[in-house]
Amino acid sequence: MPPSTMRINVGEPGQQFLQRNHLDSRGNVNRQPAGLNFHKHDWSTDYPGTVIVENGIHSFEIKHALGVTGTEDIEKQEKGLYRFSITAGITAADSVLHDEARIAFIALLHTLAQAGWKPVLYYSYPRLSGEQAFRYYLEEKPRGPAPVNYDPTLEDWMRIDSGPWLFYAGDLFLDISVRRNRERMAVDEPGNYLLSFSLYNKEAQGRSHFKSEKRDQWQEHWVETIQKLKRKRYTIERELIEKGYTIDTGYLEPIIHPADPVEP
Repeated sequence: MPPSTMRINVGEPGQQFLQRNHLDSRGNVNRQPAGLNFHKHDWSTDYPGTVIVENGIHSFEIKHALGVTGTEDIEKQEKGLYRFSITAGITAADSVLHDEARIAFIALLHTLAQAGWKPVLYYSYPRLSGEQAFRYYLEEKPRGPAPVNYDPTLEDWMRIDSGPWLFYAGDLFLDISVRRNRERMAVDEPGNYLLSFSLYNKEAQGRSHFKSEKRDQWQEHWVETIQKLKRKRYTIERELIEKGYTIDTGYLEPIIHPADPVEP
């Protein structure tokens, strides 16, 4: 029988992940010529699973899980499974009223907050919080994250595209996106939802800010790059203050690089 509950730990060796979750390397590892190994398991929609994300006091569960994939770079096997991707239903049912989906997602945000997960903003993104952050997200339509500390109304929920909602806790980062059937968006009728979770370490977060030719030397270029991005942030913030927004100066950036927090 396939496991109904799986435990994942970013950075654990692939073999350890397989053994403790009772998986078979022949059937649960997809080895790609590009040098990546994908350790994976899928559940059926009739019998979804549960994924327990292990992160010390910041651990939490992902219910209604449909699939989990851990990525390993064979040239850096000492790093272990440096990224996990999980897909899950928003509720146990495949079809769910939009307001029920909204309430379930808000409950997830609250669970993460209680477990100590904090919001992450892009370095060029203005430091806004709560309702103001959501207003900016909708009205300005920036290429940025949805606020994690705002409970959307049903009207708000129906206007959200897909997110993402970004968090960090300890040395881990978490992205959550919502996908839904755009042909089933009548507010008083059921819709279809799928959640996507991506978990990765702070090195992967640091490397993600650079093109492939600079990623291996990301620490050398970090300060200059972040200074440039934050100059954009502060320019946007000055414009938003003139529009009546309040900047959340208490926002704490995650520490990724030894020089953090970097300022222009």
